[in-house]
Amino acid sequence: MKPGIYIHIPFCEQRCYYCAFTVAVTSENAYEPYVTRLIREIRSTEIQEAGTLYLGGGTPSIIPASLLGQILQNLPQASDEVSIEVNPGTIPMEKLSAYRDLGLNRISLGAQSLEDEDLQRAGRIHRSESVFRDYEMIRRAGFTNVNLDLIAGLPDQRLETWIRNLDGVVGLRPEHISIYLLDQEEQSAWGHHAPSKTSDDDFAVFYQEAASRLNAAGYEQYEISNWALPGRECRHNLGYWNDVPYRGFGVGAHSYDGARRFWNTPSMSEYARLMDAGRTVIVGEETLTRQMKIEESFMLGLRLTRGFDVSAASASLGFKLPSEWFLKVNQFQQEGLVEFDGSILKLTPKGRLIATSITGELLWSGTSSTFAATQ
Repeated sequence: MKPGIYIHIPFCEQRCYYCAFTVAVTSENAYEPYVTRLIREIRSTEIQEAGTLYLGGGTPSIIPASLLGQILQNLPQASDEVSIEVNPGTIPMEKLSAYRDLGLNRISLGAQSLEDEDLQRAGRIHRSESVFRDYEMIRRAGFTNVNLDLIAGLPDQRLETWIRNLDGVVGLRPEHISIYLLDQEEQSAWGHHAPSKTSDDDFAVFYQEAASRLNAAGYEQYEISNWALPGRECRHNLGYWNDVPYRGFGVGAHSYDGARRFWNTPSMSEYARLMDAGRTVIVGEETLTRQMKIEESFMLGLRLTRGFDVSAASASLGFKLPSEWFLKVNQFQQEGLVEFDGSILKLTPKGRLIATSITGELLWSGTSSTFAATQ
């Protein structure tokens, strides 16, 4: 796969209660100066080619399409997929038409819920009517690759409400559906003033209900949080999970060149100051050691429902699987949590419910590294 490009547009009309991303709630006057600096950052970097381009945020659809056009003019044409995240209520038909003219070919609509009670409790400013209206406009504008996001486990969300969400999304029939379990991160408003939390058992029921209904509707789960109609997986995100390099631009954006990770300042004011001074906005980096690459191969590979080739990883990264590791895998197999044929290791549907715990035990069950170096 060719490298991916990520562009961060941080602006939002308001911060949702669960949000821990790098976002800015500000006036429209801030949009053009930010884009000007963003383009300057892009021009200072040599980019040969791109397989995918992803405009994320924040709410990229909040800024004028003309500013997005200026950004895209300074980037290589992505050969496979050009995605933009949009929020309901921010995409009139003329903006969607402009997106088509700019070469955008995939829309990710941040519905989060199709129930007004859920949306209001989460601090979303849109209501369910906007989701259905905007989805219909997206289709009329000619987009044939659409993702819908849902969040499971919002405060006081009932199972019957969640089932209505699932049935509603299936009825719309987008090509792709992402389902995220609510995570009340410390940086979010709920991280400081947490509402009632959904229990692990309820999360499991919600997740299993999603898997059952989406699979029955013809969607294939290809990653822990993602389902798609056959052949409609998100190619940009597949790049992340398959260790493909990517370059991020904008405040808080992260990049990976195959050996090193680096990231931009998450501060809007510092981003502006550094760019205006002609200095780099990269404020941190790390070179991946072999141990880090081993850990990431497991953490990313086990997110994919097809799993990953442990034997190939062992050969390429130079490590040997100890006997204790095989005993642990055998235990997980007997418990119905993983499948392993001697090469391919993958989580079962039951195992995906506790993916983090399984991955941790397979990697760090010993006093030091689970794997011994062979070279």
